Amino acid sequence: MTKLKNISEHLLSDGFNVRLNTRGFSMFPLIRTGDRIIIKPVRSPAPGDVIVFKKNDELVCHRLKRIFVKNGISFLQTKGDNQFKPDEPITPSDILGKIVEIDRSNVTFGRKMLLACYPLLKFGYLNAILVAILIQIRKLFAEPE
Repeated sequence: MTKLKNISEHLLSDGFNVRLNTRGFSMFPLIRTGDRIIIKPVRSPAPGDVIVFKKNDELVCHRLKRIFVKNGISFLQTKGDNQFKPDEPITPSDILGKIVEIDRSNVTFGRKMLLACYPLLKFGYLNAILVAILIQIRKLFAEPE
């Protein structure tokens, strides 16, 4: 897996787009495990972009929240959409690219509902209510054992 990460990093640094499968829940419901993303090499993203950067030998994709300068050095603050706290600031040299496409060819009905309700998910407590409602709806359509 490390070789694949290194190859992806080299391709991005040479200006090529890279397509990878994702894992993890930090960007749920926008991106979930198994989605295919296309990463385009970009060195100066804008706040709101979902960027890919290297952190502790892992590739991470999180949303860029803000860019700031401290002691003459530029830093970028990122945060996963499904995270409560922002990440530790990174520098522009840590950025590999930004996500330009998410392939959702295998989207389930439940996921479609979550994506439709995505704006509500930002209100924390509504998240729990929405999940509870979706569980009840799923029980209505579940096949009896």
